[in-house]
Amino acid sequence: MKNKKIYLSIFTLTLCFTICTAQEGETLTKQSESTTIQTTNSKLISPPFSIQIHQSETLKEANNIKSKARRDFPGITSYLKNDNNTYSITLGKFKTLNEAQERLKTIKRKYPQAVLLSNQKE
Repeated sequence: MKNKKIYLSIFTLTLCFTICTAQEGETLTKQSESTTIQTTNSKLISPPFSIQIHQSETLKEANNIKSKARRDFPGITSYLKNDNNTYSITLGKFKTLNEAQERLKTIKRKYPQAVLLSNQKE
């Protein structure tokens, strides 16, 4: 019984130490079918993933970019989001990080400023 308590205490301390040190770097954790990334500021990145290709302060410019993106990538749905008079164009709702990263490589050829986003809410 005493040995079990000692092993349990050692396990608990090891787990706490691992969690504390993991938050200093970037940790990739697989949880069933979804992928979660924990970054240095402890924000969780999880599906669905989207790719932002443009941000603008004018609706006209944002609509032009959205139309162009539809022509450039007909198989990927494009979205226009308004947040405090800043319009952003995002592409897709990807279920896995790998799929989003592969698409990002292709999209960056036409939109070098493209960035990967997660947990997009409509």
